[in-house]
Amino acid sequence: IEGIAHQWWWEFRYEGGEVVTANEIHIPTGEAVQLHLDSADVIHSFWVPALAGKIDVLPDYTNTLTLQADEPGDYRGQCAEFCGLQHAKMAVIAIARPRAEFNRWLAEQAMPAAAPDDPLTQRGHQVFLQAGCPECHTIRGTEASGDKGPDLTHLASRQTLAAATIPNTPEHLSNWIADPQAVKEGTQMAAASLTEDDLAALTAYLMELR
Repeated sequence: IEGIAHQWWWEFRYEGGEVVTANEIHIPTGEAVQLHLDSADVIHSFWVPALAGKIDVLPDYTNTLTLQADEPGDYRGQCAEFCGLQHAKMAVIAIARPRAEFNRWLAEQAMPAAAPDDPLTQRGHQVFLQAGCPECHTIRGTEASGDKGPDLTHLASRQTLAAATIPNTPEHLSNWIADPQAVKEGTQMAAASLTEDDLAALTAYLMELR
């Protein structure tokens, strides 16, 4: 698994390139998993205390770390190197599941996003495309292919938003889109200038991306 640190979130790319996640790393239990870690900006440090020691994550250099979880569970980790204003809100969750369950998750994540199938989410899809979101975000199966921010193809399957800063619920997602600086000051996520109806439609669309 390739791990890329950003100010202030984590990107994980699985072998083959079809599965890309943000701030959650899924691994099979009882197996050693190699992480190849580098940084897109400044020095960070990857640390999931229950599973492995910490390791620096550097620009222009790849460090390798082995993770192994012998029991299923969700293991919280943290950037352990001061990396700027929101260093304290750069968490990661390692999600360990039995191999069969992990394989199902991997297969689901490799699929492109499902097309919206009702008027509200169809409108939300159009809002997403027209509001500038594709400049930073990818949703596989659509024309959105930005790479500055997290891949959103399966956003709704994640537990949290903004690197484990807030729960992934419709209310929190809506607030994050409308005013990300109120949640995580300094984030590169730009506020979306949307009407109340457009914001509701966009939120509904993104919450369908499982």
